[in-house]
Amino acid sequence: MIAKTPAAAAETAPLDWFNVKNYGALGNGADDDTPKIQAAIDAAVAAGGGTVYFPAGAYAVTPTAGGPALSIGGNGIRLVGASSKASTLVKKANGILLRMSGAPTDTSGSKHRRYCSIENLGFNGTGKTGLLLELYYNDNSYFRDVFMSSNNDLCIDAVEFWDSRFYNLVIEESTGTANSTTQPNVWLRNSSATTGWGYSADNVNQIHFIGCRMEAFGTGALWITQGTAKTNNPNGIYLTDCKFETSRMQGGPHLKVDASCRHVYASNIYAYAGGFASGYSTAQNIIAWAGSVSALENVLIANSSAATVNSGIDLYSGSGSTAVLRNVVGRYSTKPTGTHIYYEASSTGDFRVENCYANIGGQSGGTIPTKNQPNPPLRMVAGAVSDASFTHTPTDGTLAVDSTNRRLYVRVNGKWLSTALS
Repeated sequence: MIAKTPAAAAETAPLDWFNVKNYGALGNGADDDTPKIQAAIDAAVAAGGGTVYFPAGAYAVTPTAGGPALSIGGNGIRLVGASSKASTLVKKANGILLRMSGAPTDTSGSKHRRYCSIENLGFNGTGKTGLLLELYYNDNSYFRDVFMSSNNDLCIDAVEFWDSRFYNLVIEESTGTANSTTQPNVWLRNSSATTGWGYSADNVNQIHFIGCRMEAFGTGALWITQGTAKTNNPNGIYLTDCKFETSRMQGGPHLKVDASCRHVYASNIYAYAGGFASGYSTAQNIIAWAGSVSALENVLIANSSAATVNSGIDLYSGSGSTAVLRNVVGRYSTKPTGTHIYYEASSTGDFRVENCYANIGGQSGGTIPTKNQPNPPLRMVAGAVSDASFTHTPTDGTLAVDSTNRRLYVRVNGKWLSTALS
């Protein structure tokens, strides 16, 4: 007697798994999938959280007048695609594609949108205006392997946004509207409005960008600023192993950190300024760095045959602060129209500049702190040293103080050395 093979058990999805195609989404790039996808999201919210899954396909969504195409109205919602290129949300009209925002200006965070994530999913702006992703009043969110493209505006705007991570976020061909200088790919700011929606008395803090790439932007890749409300301070922002590259420049720095910011640390950054958008030709500062208790290190700034770079670094230091640059190198094919490092005249703080140089063009410009000031605020260090001074006199008296005070003293391996200045 031949034993019968039992019938395969019907496959069932986990109770916390919401496949958008089960709610009627077609993913053919033409039919409007907005209400079907929103129904899947709402079902996940009603269940107390879960994964909204997008099988491979192009999902057309349409923003409404004054509102987003899609909105996440609860916590613990995870949007997941088959991969960042296989599953794509396609914007069919101007406006916000996805709102992942909580209630306005809740400094306790209790009404924030929380514990949400987006993974392996694409966003295509199709040349329309409006955000791809709004992150207002949000915390503890997570973004991995997200691909954004072709948006004619900001891609991600974040206000009162806390304790969140971006891994392998890629943004391409999102230039902003013509003549705009205020539409970077990503903008972290305390407030985007002086009142109402987008206003906050709180801040942006503890945000990490790891291994991210922003390319072919028009008015900047990533900006971190106080915003319009002029209150509080962005703080605890970390950038590691990121690439900012464009040949579509029209205005604004690749990376901007304004003077309101604290504890911003950027390391292993590549910034390339290859060329201009059609109709533009004004050289730009590539990195505007003004945060306090912050550091910019291990940075390569490069360009090509076009004179795209005004200054590689526009550097400001505020009162009681030390602006720190380490290993910030300009590898220019065309020299800056200004200098590699430009010191802002309004600076009132100190500077520590270690092993920073350009291969061609002026090395530094602006109001360069000089040794003639008491307690000289600029320490320019060529290599690994522990201290430097224009006025130090070694305790053993072996180096006499030059009567014209034209010596720079540096302490290397605990020993003070001096060099005459021309």
